[in-house]
Amino acid sequence: MAQITYEWLFGYLRRLGFEETSQSDFERVFEHSERGTLLAFSMLDDAAEDRPVRGADISSVEFRLHQEGLLSGRLADVPARLSEI
Repeated sequence: MAQITYEWLFGYLRRLGFEETSQSDFERVFEHSERGTLLAFSMLDDAAEDRPVRGADISSVEFRLHQEGLLSGRLADVPARLSEI
């Protein structure tokens, strides 16, 4: 399985209905207005370089998406079935 990158994750969140509301180069913030869900990511590294998602971010996103009924299973399983969404 390929590692999940931040750019892939951000694209996936957009497909789920999240909108990016970031106002800083040092963070990426996504809001799902219908559900009132907010996800924030620290981007202190070079934002121009896509990189694998940190484990803590994956756990946090999975937890919130499960709570909101937007994800069943594991986030790591999504890339294999992304075309079904």
